[in-house]
Amino acid sequence: MKLRGRPAPTRVAIPRHRSPAGPVAWMAALVLALVLGGLYGYARFQGWDLQFKAPWALLSLPVTLLVYVLSRLLWKRAGAVPGEALTRLKVSQGAALRAAPRTLSARLIHLPGALRVAAIVLVGLALGRPQRVDAPDALELSGIDIVMSIDLSGSMRAADLQPTRLEAAKEVVGDFIQRRRSDRMGLVVFGREAFTVVPPTLDYTVLQRMVSALSLDLIDGSGTAIGDGLGTALNRLRHSDARSKVVVLLTDGANNAGHVDPREAAQLATALRVKVYTILVGTAEEAPVQQGVDLAGRPVYATARFPVDPQLLQDIATTTGGQFFRAVDRAGLAQSFHTILDHLERSKIADAGARYAELYPWLVVAALALLALEVLLSSTRLRRFP
Repeated sequence: MKLRGRPAPTRVAIPRHRSPAGPVAWMAALVLALVLGGLYGYARFQGWDLQFKAPWALLSLPVTLLVYVLSRLLWKRAGAVPGEALTRLKVSQGAALRAAPRTLSARLIHLPGALRVAAIVLVGLALGRPQRVDAPDALELSGIDIVMSIDLSGSMRAADLQPTRLEAAKEVVGDFIQRRRSDRMGLVVFGREAFTVVPPTLDYTVLQRMVSALSLDLIDGSGTAIGDGLGTALNRLRHSDARSKVVVLLTDGANNAGHVDPREAAQLATALRVKVYTILVGTAEEAPVQQGVDLAGRPVYATARFPVDPQLLQDIATTTGGQFFRAVDRAGLAQSFHTILDHLERSKIADAGARYAELYPWLVVAALALLALEVLLSSTRLRRFP
């Protein structure tokens, strides 16, 4: 009598998986298209021009991908490919396995590998140092060092420029400073001797404060050392690495003190490639000077004579490639500084170059995000083993 029992389990050989290279490749391409397309679209929307600073480094990209593919092949031959599923299963009915519906997790089983490949590509692109190329901004890339040398001799108390020559000069110089944006500026004063008040700096607040504090009792104003004033300003520019160097020399008199000959100082300025703009302040050799106030509190003026030497200032400007101005009133003084400002703007625009901003951190961050997503998916939804 033949006994009937449950049928013996059937050993079903499941065909080996086809190489995952195809699904991984197109998934990686899709991820890269989304990431790079988004970044490039944003760059074009912003109007950026892009370039690679080190395009030769992009050669590392195919080498890295080749090493990755070869390592995967070697692991597979050794049977140690991370995450590989079993290729043979023992089930009661092989047809049931073949008929099982494919879930979303099954369809995306190669996504972690694709994310890893995409991250490798992004790192390879980052090695090429992509950069944003900005058009030159003349106001921010001037590269000019300016030292203003201001006369504080006694003649600057003359009132032909109201309220005095010095006060008018301070107001105009303050406006000049305010119109500069990224030039280093310094301040030198001179009378019988010359002194540096502020070395070239970008701290315009300090510079404005020191200009406002200028007065005739700061130094000995019994002489006018134009040569010393120019020489001290040049000394502040001697080691400057700026593309353009300028001295603005403002005085109302003739050189009658100091140890440096003004014309020799001009020759030194030429050797240092420093342009000197000279401004002669005042209406003439004779000018009103306040002597006090009357009983009603009104100012009392007397005429005083102050020698001037416009030819000297003209020679200094010509020798150094600068320009000479004569300001007989406040408007003329302001116009002199505006002309200097306009000239500096033109020089600045001609010399300015493009600026570059590194964009590789964006690619590195995107690569790290993809790797983090790969780890997250491999550990949760897309785990290949229980």
